[in-house]
Parts: sequence; C-alpha cells; structure tokens
Amino acid sequence: MLEKYRQELFDCSRCGFCRVWGWSGVENVCPTYPFTPGWETHYARGRVRLAQATLDGEVAITEHLLEHAYVCTLCSSCEAHCPVGLPLSDIFHAWRTDLAEGGHVLPEHERLISLMRRYLNPYGPNMEENEIGKPDTASVLYYPGCTTTRMAPEIVDAVTSSLEKLNIDFALFQEDTCCSIPLYEIGHISEAEDVARQTLELISAYEPDVLLTTCPACFKAFRSIYPDELGLTLDFDVQHITQFMLPRLPDHVAEVPKRVTWHDPCILGRHLGMYDEPRELLKAVPGLEMVEMHSNREDALCCGAGGGVYFSAQRTARDAVGARLEQAEATGAQEIITSCPNCHVRFRQGTRIQRMDMQAKSLAEIIDEALKAEPAEGEALT
Repeated sequence: MLEKYRQELFDCSRCGFCRVWGWSGVENVCPTYPFTPGWETHYARGRVRLAQATLDGEVAITEHLLEHAYVCTLCSSCEAHCPVGLPLSDIFHAWRTDLAEGGHVLPEHERLISLMRRYLNPYGPNMEENEIGKPDTASVLYYPGCTTTRMAPEIVDAVTSSLEKLNIDFALFQEDTCCSIPLYEIGHISEAEDVARQTLELISAYEPDVLLTTCPACFKAFRSIYPDELGLTLDFDVQHITQFMLPRLPDHVAEVPKRVTWHDPCILGRHLGMYDEPRELLKAVPGLEMVEMHSNREDALCCGAGGGVYFSAQRTARDAVGARLEQAEATGAQEIITSCPNCHVRFRQGTRIQRMDMQAKSLAEIIDEALKAEPAEGEALT
C-alpha cells in the first residue's frame, strides 16, 4: 500500500509546518505531539521519513517503531495545514496497513483484534442480556454504533425521542456490533472487511431506505469505506444526524437558553468537509448562543481518541482531551457540543476529571431539548 505513495513520500519539503504554527487560530497542528517525548517521529514530518525508511527496508520493525506509527490519531490536521498538499492521512494509513500485513502488531491492538473477531465489538462482550427477535422493518434505521451503545446511551435516547417527536417511521438497530472502523484505522483491512460483512448483513435484515448514524466514523465507514475500499454494496442511503435533521426540524422550536461551543469532529470536519451543517442546526435553536473556540473548523484540535490511540496510548489521548477542553472553557460556554460519540465520551470524562463547571453534550441531546421543551405561547413543535 505504501508503495503507491512513494513519490508523495519524497515530495515532503520538511518545512516543519506540520508541527507548530504561530498563525492565528492554530496552536499545535499535531494534537498529540505536545504530549510525547518530542522526537521528530512524533509528528508528521518525522513519520514521513520513518515511513520512507520502512518502505526501503532501512529500519528494523520493532515495537518502538510501532508506537511512533500508532500515536497518530489520523485526524488529518497535518494534511489540512501541509503547504505541499500531501495526502498525509492516506500515507500513514497505508504505512499501518503494510505493517499489519507484515504481522507487526502492538500488544494493545492484539486485544482489540481479538475482541472484534469474537464479539464484533471493540469493547468485548455485552453483559446485558437482550432478546433479539425478528428485526422491525422501517424506512429509517438508526445505527448508534459501538461507542454510543456502550458508553453514551443518552445519545440513543435523544435520537429516538426526537424521531418519535417528528413522527419518523424508524427502527433502532438492536444488535451490539461495530462498523469495523477501529480495525480499518489500525491497518487490519481483512479483519475489518470480515466484521463489516457481518454488520452489513444484520443491517440489511431491517430493509431500511435510510441508515441514520450519529457517529462520524460509522458514517464514513458506510458511506465510503464499505463501497470504495472493502467492495461492499449498500442497498440504502446513509445519512449523518446533522444532514438528516436539518431539513426536518420544525420552523418553530422552543428556546434553549444557554451558551455553548461547538467541537468539530476530525472525521466529520477534515475528512468529510461537514462544517456548516451542525452549526446551522445549532443556529436554528432559539436562545442558543454559539461561540467558537480559538481553534475551529479545519484548525480544530483533535480530542485525541481516534486512529486507535485511545486503545494504545491512553495517557496521550487524555492529555490531548485536556488541551481541547481548555480551549472550550476559555469561551465561557456552559456546554461543549459535538456529534461524535468518541469525542463526547472523552469530553464527559475530561470535564469530570478536571472538575469543570462546563458540561459535555451531544448535538442530538440539544435537538431533543428543543423538541421536548415547552413551546412559546401560540407556537407548536410541528
């Protein structure tokens, strides 16, 4: 896979702009670099050189090398700020794929792979016993994803409540499976395809016209990775909650008087270019004051959880979350809002650990608040 990018590897000008810029709105281009020992190979320029050395057999593949390859969250911030325009996320993913195919795996990722193979879920077995009968068919199928189901059930509750309020014909995906993107991100493509096929088979039993997602990673997996890279055919449309809700939100919803700040998830933003849709949704809620963080849109700091980093380098991930929360707190916002369950869970944990007055909320919860709240006199929700 890395051979495809041989020319791009040598197009790197080694300018160092992928480390730190002093430009307005940008603090650290790489979200994890400030929380590493600071070697050259802890940010994009050095990783490009290390990938070159791997491709040409100039370096031994050791666990230490793997740690440098996998402390990257694949957030694409380096790519967004690269003056040469290198496809850095694709390069680093191809590098991981070659390492994985060569049998080189971090011990922490071995556990992840084992859990996914056995349970179709990176979090292991579900301790709750759910009896699942024949799936309910519906026009819209809401697929929460593994992190939302296991760690953020409040998002599931908010989405289902909103869909009921809007009289949408929907069903909730009941099986406890993953879209397979954790395996894909660490380069284990064949294992990712196997999990994806099983998950897609379970989804197809619902016969949906639209698959609704709240997780940007799931959205990207179904929308592009499945058909374009894994060769899987989908017989339904795939929509993220931001694009699904915007045209369906009633003209008049109740006020939600609070000051919030929006966090751009890396996949929804830099990967998929969806910056405006969530902001338009927030602006459609009267009484909601939205303030931007110092780093936003393509400059937004990553929460530190992506690319398998949460599974292999939790201290680094935790420190990256702290840096983003400091930016959020500086806005004076009462809540930090995002539409990514991984970001949401890390922010929820981080605000508690740092004892912040600010709370972490999902975009789905804000929309549900607007639909649930009492409308002003003379107005209705629909």
